[in-house]
Amino acid sequence: MRRIIVWLTVATALVATTMGQRAEAHSQTGVIASEISAPHSGLKRSGLIVPTMKEPARVHQDPAGAFTIPAGVIKIESLGARIPALRFRGLELVSAQALFSSLGRIVLGFFLLCSALVVLGAALIVFEQFPATRGYAEQVALWLWNPFVHILQGIVDYLPNLFYILVILAVARFILRMVRYVFGATERGLISLEPWVHRDVARPTGLIIRVMIVVVTLFFIAPLIPGTGSTAARGISIILGLMISFGSTSTVGNFVAGIVLMYMRPFQLGERVKIGETVGDVIERTFLYTKVLSIKNEEIIVPSLTALGSPMTNYSARAQAQGLILHTDVTITYDVSWRQVHELLLRAADRTSHVLKEPKPFVLQTALDDFYVNYQINVYTDQASRLAQIYSELHQNIQDSFNEAHVEICSPHYSQLRDGNSTTVPAGYRDNDYEAPSFRVETRPAASSA
Repeated sequence: MRRIIVWLTVATALVATTMGQRAEAHSQTGVIASEISAPHSGLKRSGLIVPTMKEPARVHQDPAGAFTIPAGVIKIESLGARIPALRFRGLELVSAQALFSSLGRIVLGFFLLCSALVVLGAALIVFEQFPATRGYAEQVALWLWNPFVHILQGIVDYLPNLFYILVILAVARFILRMVRYVFGATERGLISLEPWVHRDVARPTGLIIRVMIVVVTLFFIAPLIPGTGSTAARGISIILGLMISFGSTSTVGNFVAGIVLMYMRPFQLGERVKIGETVGDVIERTFLYTKVLSIKNEEIIVPSLTALGSPMTNYSARAQAQGLILHTDVTITYDVSWRQVHELLLRAADRTSHVLKEPKPFVLQTALDDFYVNYQINVYTDQASRLAQIYSELHQNIQDSFNEAHVEICSPHYSQLRDGNSTTVPAGYRDNDYEAPSFRVETRPAASSA
């Protein structure tokens, strides 16, 4: 026991001496920097150096008033400049100056600890020389030595498990990199995994697989971590599981619904869709929500659970390949020939921008109501993002086409009894000799009496 205490004391003294000298050099540098005030602009930075352990720092002032430090010492500024700031993805967590100061405080604390151990070891050696205090000294030495031995023994016993953990992490990292490469190439179109994985769902599929690999890796690693099998660790895991399960019910539901939507592939980024009552272009998709930019330039967030439970209309899915059919209804009275109405509606469709010539527009007569006939004009377009503009221009052209032909549009229907009342056709479309109609009264000669 005496030999162990002696070797421990000697080793601690050497470490403490080395660390203490470094801490002393650092503190002397701080004193020197504080003594050199701002008004002394003549400081020679080439001479600003840290004293070595053999030579104490002495500051001299030349006749010009500039402060210099003798040569033969190490520069502390260069050492501080070599320590980088602690950053994470471009965000500076700890500045280089704060990190350098913290390291200085750690060195000083370690020096004080080693000094205390040296003093304690020396005291134990002294008290062990006397028979009356030898037992107490050996007991205190055991109190200090046993925890150190237990910690060292635990580290040595844990080395095989640590090796297994490192191997598992290396294999998991390799698999993760391979999965990221394969699905990244699939997303860019370099690799085709269809019909199992489509290109537009390659990224979320890769993310799900990577998460599953991480979870499986944690399952393998967890039993090898010290303390994971203790009662306290089990109790904490149960409490955390209950908190997560009760606090994230809607979040889990949205996540599951988002996965279902991702593989249903009802819409893609940039497509014009209608989800429930929301109409707009899809600008972002996640597992939890879908962000839609409405035609009024409003960003609307639709939760995945809401989207899955609502009717969804995709206007862009077949617009490019087959053309999207737009339709609108007009009601015309029975006294107008249906052939003329068809001609006027097709003329209006031909004047409308972004309407395809092939396939050709067509007209359907959808109802024969009490007061009018319901006509429906159908046109093809490949511009699903311009629905509002196309509908507006089509309605304008329908009005112009019917007004030019002096045909009244009875939408909504109304009844009239004209006596000098003008037609509803605007004045710009009437003939110059147009006169408002009036009642016609016919007279008959009275029958002669017999």
